[in-house]
Amino acid sequence: MIKRLLNTRELKIVLLGTILLLGTINKASAQFYSVKTDLLGLATTTLNIEGSAVVSNQWTLHLHAQYNPWTFPDNKKMKNLTFLPGTRYWFNETYSYSYFIGFNAIISRYNIGGLFGSDYRYDGMGYGGGISFGFSKPIQRRWNLEFELGIGGVYSSYDKYPCIKCGEKIDEGSGFFLSPNKAAISLVYLF
Repeated sequence: MIKRLLNTRELKIVLLGTILLLGTINKASAQFYSVKTDLLGLATTTLNIEGSAVVSNQWTLHLHAQYNPWTFPDNKKMKNLTFLPGTRYWFNETYSYSYFIGFNAIISRYNIGGLFGSDYRYDGMGYGGGISFGFSKPIQRRWNLEFELGIGGVYSSYDKYPCIKCGEKIDEGSGFFLSPNKAAISLVYLF
């Protein structure tokens, strides 16, 4: 399924970006990492995970991945494979009781249709970037709870189909779209 969602060129871009991000980590002593999952995303049946690493007292690097392979009753779907590599600036120390601002890139392969009364299905790719604001609250020694909202601009090219189950392509399009790209309540494990 992943091979169908991203072609070889796009997968190479994602892997190269990840390697470049991880290669910039230069904190020599006491490396500090986290792994988290977005509970709101899980509630929409979207599997997700995000890893991050500290690069200074106030900066972290992040790689968020999400995958939704499901088709719902009446052939409704919000299938996607999305990567959001990015960075965060923490107003206090990283992973502490702190507000933060995040910057991220977006690459997404999607197949969405039949949701919220829509009579169309859209199948395409999106590329862009976004900004988010959030808050982190430690709840135990190695556990945090994070709240985050973000908005992004995405250039997308897509094919449009007349209904969620059938039909030939009726249109294709592309354009720049401004939309929410993060709405998360995340459970974070620190190590």
